[in-house]
Amino acid sequence: MFHTMEIVNGELCVFGGKSNSTGTNLSDFLLDYRCVDVTTPIEQRRPNWKMQSSASRFAMPPLAQQSSVYDRGNHIIVPYGGQTPNTFSKANHLTVYCSQFQAWGASNILDGVPRRYLHTAVVQESSGDMIVFGGASDSTTNNQEGARWLNVNRMVLDKDRHVAHMRALGRPVQGNVTVGSFNTDDGDPTPDAIISIIQHASVLINDTQMVVLGGSLNKHKEAVAVDLPFSTVYVYDIDKLTWRSQPCTGDIPLPRSVFASSLYKNFIYIHAGVNTSDWSTYFDDLYELDTMKWRWRKMPTPDAPIPRYAHQMKTLGHYLIITHGFLENQTGDANIYFYDLTKQAFVSQYSPR
Repeated sequence: MFHTMEIVNGELCVFGGKSNSTGTNLSDFLLDYRCVDVTTPIEQRRPNWKMQSSASRFAMPPLAQQSSVYDRGNHIIVPYGGQTPNTFSKANHLTVYCSQFQAWGASNILDGVPRRYLHTAVVQESSGDMIVFGGASDSTTNNQEGARWLNVNRMVLDKDRHVAHMRALGRPVQGNVTVGSFNTDDGDPTPDAIISIIQHASVLINDTQMVVLGGSLNKHKEAVAVDLPFSTVYVYDIDKLTWRSQPCTGDIPLPRSVFASSLYKNFIYIHAGVNTSDWSTYFDDLYELDTMKWRWRKMPTPDAPIPRYAHQMKTLGHYLIITHGFLENQTGDANIYFYDLTKQAFVSQYSPR
């Protein structure tokens, strides 16, 4: 719960998160890195989780509500930001997971930027850049209270790919670029409607278009959170540094935050979430956004898991795989769920065939 999930080398891997939604003691954080083999069938009720070795778990950073990306070019999972225990001292380099050696360790990626959470990050495969957007910093991230992040930021994960990509675009390379260079994009300003956004989703399509959906804004005068409507999404061109607002039609989802999202072909899927204006409306529904027509469709969900938020969803083959999450009573769910896109139903088993 409040964890992240990646699919690496034929395994679905879950790491980080917390056992409750509000605690910040070390004992509240989940210090395990678990994987399940996705090259063989998986039963929903009996997934064969494999725990990482204790030595590697010791090196894993205690994080919750972090983002993560998997940079296939360098074979590393890069967690970024997140809440930390109240006794945590920040390191000056990011800790990453190397899929080749199957171990956590300190990287050569500098981490000199104030920590944030409730943000999103995607990785552009062609440049090796991690694109970070939105989020907040407060006492749970060892930073100033109530700070919000307004602009698109870019962290270089691979210097050679970054430089080659910038040159291919005919754009100058900024300064003395190194691995870990962190800059604010100097293109279009962030649209007013999503300045200071948190608890949203960002999905990268065609390795260039970052689609920002849902999430919430804090209305300071009213001191309440307002969830954004899904009748409009916001698209950021990572190469051209331009924003556009994109109206959507169809079965518009109700506003929500802390939902799960994933991409299948040209379709973005969102699942469940919670209305953070009152934290009393929880969802268990599934929606599909056709990014060719920008049309929403509510999917049939027989045998759906109960409402939840702070969970994760990944696409593998024609399945959406959903892990964990907090339920309405604020308890966590350790189960795994499979939605078969061909059957348009939740099923009890994932099969790689």
